[in-house]
Formats: sequence, C-alpha cells, structure tokens
Amino acid sequence: MIARASLVLVLRLLLSATLLSMASCAQQTPVPRNPSTPVKPVCPRQSSQSTVRGAPQNRYLDRMAIIDAQKDFTQAPEPDYVLDADSVVRFPRIEPIGAIFIGDSILTGWSGYFAKVFPNAFLDGRVGRQFSSILAIWKVLTECHTTQGVRTVVVELGTNGEVSPADMDAFLHMAGDRQIFLVVPEMPRPWAAEVRDLYLKTAESHPNVHLIRWDLLSKDHPDYYWSDRVHPNWLGIQVMVQAIAKALRQD
Repeated sequence: MIARASLVLVLRLLLSATLLSMASCAQQTPVPRNPSTPVKPVCPRQSSQSTVRGAPQNRYLDRMAIIDAQKDFTQAPEPDYVLDADSVVRFPRIEPIGAIFIGDSILTGWSGYFAKVFPNAFLDGRVGRQFSSILAIWKVLTECHTTQGVRTVVVELGTNGEVSPADMDAFLHMAGDRQIFLVVPEMPRPWAAEVRDLYLKTAESHPNVHLIRWDLLSKDHPDYYWSDRVHPNWLGIQVMVQAIAKALRQD
C-alpha cells in the first residue's frame, strides 16, 4: 500500500510539472516564472499563434491580475481560498476525480475556493491562458489517464483572446460525449462578443454543451469586479462558483 501510494504521488508530481511547463510554452503573454523549479520537461511543439487578436495588449491586464490577486487576500474569509501565483495544478481532496476544471487567471487566483466548493475536481489554471491551449492540455491529461472515467468538464476560458471555431470543434471531438460547461466570459475587450456568440452557437448545436452565463450574472454589477472589470473579487467569484455548482447539480 505504501509503495502504491508513493507511485501515485510520483505520477501526480510528474503530471503537474508536465502540465505547468507545457502550458507556459503555449502562452502569448509573458508571466512570472519561478527560477527554482526543479523539473522542466520538454514542451510539445506548438504552432505560432502570434496573429491571435488580443494577445499583445493583455500584458498590462495580466500584470493587474497578479496585483488584484493580492487584494483578494483582504476579502477572502479564508486565506487558502486565494493563490497569488501564475499557475496552478491541483488534484482533488476526494477521489475519484469527478470533474476537470481548465481555466485562466480567474481559476488560478481563486483556486482554493474552487477546491473548497468542488472537492472532487482536478483544477488546471494559468494566467494569460487562451482557449487554444486546451488542446495540448487535454492531450496530456488523456495520456496520463486523468480524464478516464471523468464525465464533467468545466472550461473557464475566452478572456485572453479569440476562440476559434476550429479549436472549439477540435476540443469537443477530443472530449467526446462528456458534459462540457462553458463559462461565458464578461470583459471589456474587443473579442468579447465573438466569444459569447461562439459559445451560444456551440451550446445550441451540441446537447452535451452547457453554458454558465457569467456574462448575464455580472451584467450591471461592477461591484463583482476589481478595477480591470475582468477579474472577479470575493463577491463576484462567489456568484460565479455558485452558478457553476448549480449547473453541475442539475446535470
């Protein structure tokens, strides 16, 4: 039993290191890195995405996300609800894995709160992440058997750039008949309407795709956000997370 537990721990550490290193290669926005990270697996080759609209102008907002994450400590009732870091890979406290969450700085910054509400969820978040990254992430998770038996996937992406129909179709093909929950982002960025329209059309044409209408829940609620009008504060994240929880219960 001890040997098996040790093997599981080693496999989890290797998976975490692979995901974090791989994800960093796929990002368009430079984010702080920990120079002391001991494991640096070879990153899978990624095609250039320099033409993706939204990537260059996000650098200031991504830095603001890190600053705002520090503010979250003053609001969160529990300090471990907040993570002031550029990425997170978090295994569930309760096994087996019941859901996989893939997101950006919103998931990363409030990963402790997500883990509290969804104790059987696997969380993978990174500041500046774009939707296109989900293809490589899902491939690694599948190869490591993390997706095995998991029927629910929550995607909190679309804030940092356009979501192409091709990437959406590719991900849905990879995910198969799993229940996919897309969190519709709300942000003052030029591609917001395109992302929202694609999510709406995807849900209409795929019975296994469901929407978390964060865009509607947060409309006319500036008090849900920090100053950048993108990243939710403690009040806002409670609304988002509880909406996700309600949708999962109804599934």
